[in-house]
Amino acid sequence: MAKNHPENAVLLKFLADPPTTTLQRLKGLTTGSLPTFIDAGSNFNGDIIEEDNLISQLYFSGRKVAFTGDDTWDALFGPYLYRNLTFPYESLNVWDLYSVDQGVIDHIFPIMKDNSTDWDVLIGHFLGVDHCGHRYGPQHYAMKDKLHQLDDVIRKVISEMDDETVLFVFGDHGMDSTGNHGGETQDELESALFMYSKTPYFGRLSSDKYDLTDLGANYRAIDQIDFVPTVAMLLGIPIPFNSLGSPIEEAFIGPHGNDAETLADALRTTTNQINQYRHTSPELAADTEINRLYSRLHEKSTEWNEFSSLAYNYQEKSLAKCKEKWATFDDTNIFIGIGLLALAWTLLVIYSKLIPSVVVAQLNPQFFYSSLALILVYTVLLASFRFVFRPASLPLPWALLLGVALGIANGILAPIMDRYSIPWLVSQVGENLIQNGWTYFALLIVAMHALIFTSNSFIIWEDRIVSFWLASFGVCAFFKSFQLTRGRNRLLGAYHSLVFIILTRLVSQIRLCREEQGAQCISTFKTSPYAVGGLFVSAIILPWIIKSFFSASYCYEGSAPVWISKGFRGTMILTAITWTAEFLEHDEKLADALRVSFGTLKTTRMTLARVVVGVSLVAANFGWASGPLCVKIELQEEPKRARIVGYGNAYGSSYFLFFINILSGVLECSKPMAGLSLAVLAYQLLTLFEIVNLLNIRTNLISVVVVGLLGYLHFFTTGHQATLQSIHWDSAFLLTETIMFPLTHLAVILDTFGPFILTSIAVALLTLWKKPPASKPVAFVSKVAENATSLLLYQITLTISTMVMTNHFRRHLMVWKIFAPRYMMNGLVLIVMNLVLVFVTIGFACPKVLKRWYDVFGA
Repeated sequence: MAKNHPENAVLLKFLADPPTTTLQRLKGLTTGSLPTFIDAGSNFNGDIIEEDNLISQLYFSGRKVAFTGDDTWDALFGPYLYRNLTFPYESLNVWDLYSVDQGVIDHIFPIMKDNSTDWDVLIGHFLGVDHCGHRYGPQHYAMKDKLHQLDDVIRKVISEMDDETVLFVFGDHGMDSTGNHGGETQDELESALFMYSKTPYFGRLSSDKYDLTDLGANYRAIDQIDFVPTVAMLLGIPIPFNSLGSPIEEAFIGPHGNDAETLADALRTTTNQINQYRHTSPELAADTEINRLYSRLHEKSTEWNEFSSLAYNYQEKSLAKCKEKWATFDDTNIFIGIGLLALAWTLLVIYSKLIPSVVVAQLNPQFFYSSLALILVYTVLLASFRFVFRPASLPLPWALLLGVALGIANGILAPIMDRYSIPWLVSQVGENLIQNGWTYFALLIVAMHALIFTSNSFIIWEDRIVSFWLASFGVCAFFKSFQLTRGRNRLLGAYHSLVFIILTRLVSQIRLCREEQGAQCISTFKTSPYAVGGLFVSAIILPWIIKSFFSASYCYEGSAPVWISKGFRGTMILTAITWTAEFLEHDEKLADALRVSFGTLKTTRMTLARVVVGVSLVAANFGWASGPLCVKIELQEEPKRARIVGYGNAYGSSYFLFFINILSGVLECSKPMAGLSLAVLAYQLLTLFEIVNLLNIRTNLISVVVVGLLGYLHFFTTGHQATLQSIHWDSAFLLTETIMFPLTHLAVILDTFGPFILTSIAVALLTLWKKPPASKPVAFVSKVAENATSLLLYQITLTISTMVMTNHFRRHLMVWKIFAPRYMMNGLVLIVMNLVLVFVTIGFACPKVLKRWYDVFGA
């Protein structure tokens, strides 16, 4: 149509600005401004747009805006939409390809036909193509069906619209090869804009601008923000104040393409508006080069074509200057943040490595009370400083938070410095921190991991680097095993080391590639019949593997058989059935062949998922907290005595049952390939605990670092990368049909951070595994706390590195694509690990294991 009737239709490339999330794109398409990267987090919790925008301008000019489709519009523009003709639909359930689109179709044509005099602008936002991309990817046959459906809708709209209506059809973003979006790859930024009018209205530029060769690589493209001034002037309403776009030429040069005067008038309006906007900022208003350009626009001798060229140049330079200004950084708060993390790092080193663990247990009450007192002191001091000096970079909430942080830090430091001197603490670094060659190896890994954030080339290959370090540990452990004195231990050490290496290499084959990795990486993370079948196989094999480890330490007793062979295997089978139902939901042809209805599959999937998550995370843990230990008491007649079978691993075996409770919940919320990865993680952890026990490195830093590396390895092998578009938002609807707190949020958290949650829980087993009960349980708690803080030290080191490097490369071309997302990931992982270690590992699970033993057997 655009080719045969150029005066009626125009087709253009439509380029979005990152981030390519729906809410930010709607802001750009209605305000004409550029979204901020940090706003991407509000994509799932949008508020009314307070900026000047097209919808509010239409409302205040007395126009009625009818709407149907994605409910994000209602969240952003609700007060300005004509409520009698507003029909929003739930937008975030990416598994639903039909409800929203069918709702739009059901309403848009009756509105066009029966209510033609009740509205001035009609908006229909379809979601089927977007959801199809998220659910299946762009190459699935379902995408073809959705595109055919939209084609039919557009044809029908064109046939029913009158001669005084203009049709705009466009996408707010594209999608990558996996069907996701949110980043800034070319595929995610590119969409299309189609403009149509039955009355000849549009013009054409030279034919070379519409070159379709080479898949349209050189085809004319416009920025999405250009849509705002174009529509505003076509509708005769003011251009939104923050708009930085320019008018689309084809809409103003007339059907013959020679109406330069109309285009110049449109450009004069937009340049005047941009000039007003620029003068709200002294820095923008002071730019002499742009000011000279604006002055030339008002010279009377300037002819129309020259004026248009100058106007577009003025808009481009103004836009570039605004982008430069918006990419500003608050150095004061940045350095305060880095300083606070560095202070936390120092305190953790002192707490976990320099002070004897028994003394730490004695000092804990003092830490609490001194922190409480100093929080009060520092918040009062900083609040007073804020009210007296009123620094712009330190608002009151930040001053109070800074006071709390400094109060806690100094509250911990005060009791320590009251007992120990700085020279003594320094002297302990060599004695306590550096134990042997394993410690140097651990420090080397931590240092190299922190240094990879100095280069975007290293960051994009972090998954391979982590895998290499873990395999290197396995190789070192293999050769170290031959130095053990007992032959059986040498054999076991070598065996477990080889298994660890093989598992590491095997699970590393599961990968979701980044766009920057190019042809050197092939994604293998996908939901397939083989992956779903693998869940059933792992449900048989993994409990058997866990049983073999328990049996080797004589602790497959008490609650262990029920928990492992029945409970855990049962939840794994139910998880496999859940994902089988979900797979059949995806493959409609197979479901039809099996004569299983969509409703049955959906109900089965959701019911089983809720049962598994509820049982594993709630019911099973209640049972675990009060259930029997993994031991058995044998009574002998001659001579009369009792023997506790499983005594040597009484703590570790019981604690591992808690671990598999959480593992069951994470498995349910993880995709099939991710489930296979997590099954391997459980096996790797068991082999690691055996290696640590045999080589006597349970208190060495290397054991904690390897646990931390396993968290990162399985973050990548469960289908994630440090990018927004790799987040599995579809997991939000595994437990619920619509967004429902907390189930929706819980599913996303378990899917995304599951490996880090599991390793944060498992770190306690470095202390508890194959360690018989002692008369002083406080010593165990202190050792667990030491390993937990060491894991936090590792994570804080990485977080500080990403903070420093992101700040250093803040003008780098890849800062928002690579460095900033990696920093945000580190920050979120640090928060998750803190919460799990403090409230779950140290606060609940570890004390509960110790208490159960001493409740039964006493001191």
